[in-house]
Amino acid sequence: MGASDSPSSDLTSAGGSIRVLLVEDQVELRALLSDVLQDAGMEVRIAEDAHSAKVILEDFPCDVLVSDVHMPGSENGIDLAEHLKRSRPQARVILASGHPPRQLPSLPGYAHFLQKPFRLNQLMQLLAA
Repeated sequence: MGASDSPSSDLTSAGGSIRVLLVEDQVELRALLSDVLQDAGMEVRIAEDAHSAKVILEDFPCDVLVSDVHMPGSENGIDLAEHLKRSRPQARVILASGHPPRQLPSLPGYAHFLQKPFRLNQLMQLLAA
């Protein structure tokens, strides 16, 4: 994901009141993505693993989960997505990984997939859809 890659203003304005739970274990990437999403007007909560994300979900009804597939701990992003969908079936899910999909556990059909490194505008387009 290039630092010079910035979302276009029309995508940025699409943020509105979208509530995003961002789950990423890489500190720098988590901070960058959080800043971009907040700058787009989205309400963002961040977590570094599935356990922390589940705690946040108790009080934060997110519209979109953006999560890394592989994270520290016993649960991965797919497990977290399944947990979210049980309580908020209308929530959208975006899963990301540096591994190609064929090397990942079976991704749920409702999830969008982003191959890392991805461009910020790719993420913003999925969020604006």
